[in-house]
Amino acid sequence: MRRTVVHSRRMARGLVAAAVVTGLMAPMTALTASAAPSSDIPPAAAARNSEATANAPAIPQEVVDPAATDLPESTEVEKVLAVRAIGVGEATDEWLMLSDKNFVFRVYDRISPDKYPLTKAEAYRVYRVVVDTPDAPDATAFIRTSIHDFVDRDQIEYARRTEEARQAREARQNAAAFAEIPADAAMLDGNDQNFVYQVWRRSTGPKVKQGAVDAWGGDAVAWKTFITTTIYTLHIEDQRDAIEKAKQESEEAARILAAKQAKKNAAALLGIIAPEGWLALSDDNFIRQLLTTPELAQPRHIEVKNAADAALRSTNPADWKAFIDTGMKAADELDAAREKAIREEADRQKVREIKAKAEAGRVRPRLVAAANAALAGTAADVTKFLSETQYAVLNQALMTTTPGVKAWHVRSGGGDAVITPGTQSTTAANIPLGEATWKVVTGLADAACYSFESATKVGSYLRQQDQRVKLHASDGSDVFKKDATWCPKLGHSGFGVSLESKALPGRFLRHYGAALYAANESGTNVWDTNQHVFKADTTWNVVNPDPAVSTQITLRWHNDDAWRTFVGNPKAGEVLVDGIRYREFVNNARAYWGADTGVRSISGPALTKYLASGGHKMRMPLIDTTPTPDGKGTYTHFVSGLSIYWTQATGAHLVYGAIRDRWQAMDWERSYLGYPTTDEEQVGNLRRSTFQGGYIYHDPATGKTWDTKF
Repeated sequence: MRRTVVHSRRMARGLVAAAVVTGLMAPMTALTASAAPSSDIPPAAAARNSEATANAPAIPQEVVDPAATDLPESTEVEKVLAVRAIGVGEATDEWLMLSDKNFVFRVYDRISPDKYPLTKAEAYRVYRVVVDTPDAPDATAFIRTSIHDFVDRDQIEYARRTEEARQAREARQNAAAFAEIPADAAMLDGNDQNFVYQVWRRSTGPKVKQGAVDAWGGDAVAWKTFITTTIYTLHIEDQRDAIEKAKQESEEAARILAAKQAKKNAAALLGIIAPEGWLALSDDNFIRQLLTTPELAQPRHIEVKNAADAALRSTNPADWKAFIDTGMKAADELDAAREKAIREEADRQKVREIKAKAEAGRVRPRLVAAANAALAGTAADVTKFLSETQYAVLNQALMTTTPGVKAWHVRSGGGDAVITPGTQSTTAANIPLGEATWKVVTGLADAACYSFESATKVGSYLRQQDQRVKLHASDGSDVFKKDATWCPKLGHSGFGVSLESKALPGRFLRHYGAALYAANESGTNVWDTNQHVFKADTTWNVVNPDPAVSTQITLRWHNDDAWRTFVGNPKAGEVLVDGIRYREFVNNARAYWGADTGVRSISGPALTKYLASGGHKMRMPLIDTTPTPDGKGTYTHFVSGLSIYWTQATGAHLVYGAIRDRWQAMDWERSYLGYPTTDEEQVGNLRRSTFQGGYIYHDPATGKTWDTKF
């Protein structure tokens, strides 16, 4: 019945009023047009602005309870656990007597900046927050939960930094050995710039010495490049210069020096400065000497060891020399590449595991997307994901999936939680909904589940209390932790996610009348009834954080499946002008919203004609652009007795006022006139529209309207 009302072309006409509109000023000032009585506006549209959302509940009038998000000060037990976490000994009275704010500062002051840099930085940030805003809950939330999260991150990062330090030390040791510089701990364990400086001080090679001077004045990249690349090139140049000098004595002296230098370079690849006795060995015995070293016994030098064994299996001295001159370096490069690949693959595997857990959990789609991006990227992208990105994409929003109520979001500023689309603004096209972003954290009571912390009320979580879902500050109790833990399941509708209460197994997060409950299908309470929509009401889409208010156009797009398919995806943002809203869609369609007309779309050639004729400044649409009964064209009706008809043969044309009334009375295009082939035009003192089979004339002076055949 409702579709019949919307799409009927036989809409009642009432009183007559003059119409003067942009784009139609010339023709329409010469006639009167029927004003739209209230029956022109579909009742459902007038009430709800879209038939698709006509049965949605009223937008809730939220009452924020500020006290609900007031965090109680941390307990002594929580402070003890926090102190133990940062490795500064036991929590004495000196710690326990502090206020939460001062406790956080003491954490910042006492914690090791080398082992816990992230925790130290976060403690300082939190302290600054509570200094500026004394009643902010950040200090308590830090003690209760955040400090443990940051300590965990620091421990992971500490292991990574330790491995990086080992690699850096090894790189320095190899560089020093290659340049024939004895290196002590002070040289190897400092930073890269200090190493470069020590090379300058200790090197005897002129080019290495000058290269160190040049690199020392550069940046971190220059220092690293010198250590890993430049020092090798320059030392070889110094060696070549020495060989050329030796040639001045004899070719044999140059040959002997070159052989010694080759052995030095080979040993240096293992970080060894070859003793003089090694340099006098024959090539095969030198290789045997290398095989006795503990360095070559290490698994990470397996390619070098295999290449050395292969060289010794040969009885050809040329093969021994080739191994020393070039083969060992090639094998070492294979070892380095393999070790690098192993490290990178281990990191990628960590990302895959994080991704798999997030996919199984169903409530962290941004984390899944970030993991996919990292896996598709470089090793640096993977490293950044593990150290930073994975912690920065935990915020999400929860959106409804129930037909008619889609595009409503879970929201609370404290106290009762609700679903709401928000209230459409009269002054801005898009405004943030606010208080609808949730940090999806590991479940407070179960690491296999999740808790939803308010992004704006630190330390406050969505929890069930007597089956009503509310936003409350955590008191750290086991009861609260269970109440605030939700275990994800495949959405009851077959997609999305359903969230089962940890405290009340078998009860799921459900919206009922815009309020939120932990509900089941038992019928025990009112929120356990209406079982026919239970699956939809308990199925949620996890979407991007910081959602905007869902406008009437957005609500129709989400809730009217057929219409969404017809207009396609949004092509541009929504526009608000003169109290009218409109939005472009990819299928050559534009949706309009007016307070009286609701959401209506104009598409195809009708849209082109409408825009050329003044758009919303002319008339607002009453119906969507609709196929004519014979399937040859489309029609769109507008307020105050205006229509646009289109066919491939005739094009799009305006019909309005008395001429339109006459054509309507003749049964529209089903009459002998067929479709209009022109807009209404002035002919002498008369108004005329031309149709396929004839004309309709209107005499403004007498009010007479008639039709004629060609």
